[in-house]
Amino acid sequence: MARVLVVDDEALLRAIMQDGLEAAGHQVMVADSGRIALEIAKLDRPDCILLDIMMPGMDGYETCAAIKADPDLAPIPIILVSATTDLRVVDRAEQVGAAGVLPKPVPLEQLQHAVSLALDSGSI
Repeated sequence: MARVLVVDDEALLRAIMQDGLEAAGHQVMVADSGRIALEIAKLDRPDCILLDIMMPGMDGYETCAAIKADPDLAPIPIILVSATTDLRVVDRAEQVGAAGVLPKPVPLEQLQHAVSLALDSGSI
């Protein structure tokens, strides 16, 4: 059972991802902002992080970069989640150290599979 942090400013999407991951046997923590995600990551050290890109305040790119800049947190695989279809998202995700990008909303099977891949290999 992995500990997964789900970060999204939309409560419904957080709940859907949480339910899907819990159904797959994972322990899920949630945050509604990048700032709170950083605090949780430092305190609870999740095994994987699902991180929305477009959030008010600290966006997903900034949050990912901050986590990857911390030597204690850097090994945690981060999967960015985005509703945009802009192909530059993948390039920017790689630049900040993300394991990959998933479309939003994420089909539950794809979400579960991506988390399993990230936990096993560090990328999706």
